[in-house]
Amino acid sequence: MNIIRTIDLWTEQLDNHLECFMGAFVDGFENGDIPFDSYKVIKHCNCIITSNQGNINIRNKHNAIIFYKNNKPVRLMVINQNTDVDACIATALNQTLDNSTLNEIYASCNITRTDIDLRQQPINNDSLSEQEIDVGSCDRPNLLNSMLEGSYTQSDTDYGKSNNDSDYQFVSETFIQYQLMTDNEYFDIEHHCAFINETMTRIIPLQDNSLLNIESIKQKYQDTLLLQRKSKFLN
Repeated sequence: MNIIRTIDLWTEQLDNHLECFMGAFVDGFENGDIPFDSYKVIKHCNCIITSNQGNINIRNKHNAIIFYKNNKPVRLMVINQNTDVDACIATALNQTLDNSTLNEIYASCNITRTDIDLRQQPINNDSLSEQEIDVGSCDRPNLLNSMLEGSYTQSDTDYGKSNNDSDYQFVSETFIQYQLMTDNEYFDIEHHCAFINETMTRIIPLQDNSLLNIESIKQKYQDTLLLQRKSKFLN
């Protein structure tokens, strides 16, 4: 069993959330780069999502897509139970990039799809769909810069920018864990801090075991907050 503790992780907030699918299928295709060479669609699985804060609503997910490069998982998208996965994928692959559809690009690059149905009974948590927060789990510095500007993607797209509240505060005591067992992999992704926007509509948790220098980020943003608070006090 392949244990994965950090990955480019996408979380569907709304059922049939097309922006999430569009971004996950196009991110990284720029300057001739091919971010993955195959993907696997998993139906009826259980991604268990837990947090130490009751006001962070993230439902467990019951479908998933794993993207691979040279047989190594490089991207994971976890998807809601009631989402029409195939229809959303079809729409995502119909988007255009450099005057070609992704369908055409995938065909020319021989990016293949496989499917598996784990037939698991859904395990739900106490989160409410109408209050679900938009999650942008982050595993690398360049992506973090894009996310703090409101984007879902590291590539230059508008996906995610419909949520205009990008006034984030750094919260160092936020714990969020994703656990997903597939046919070949066990994903155990933990976060111990996050950026949360003022309206509590979007959260950017920072992955442990990733390319991010968590301690440096903590020091930078905690120092920034202290300076802001000191400035307000003095004024």
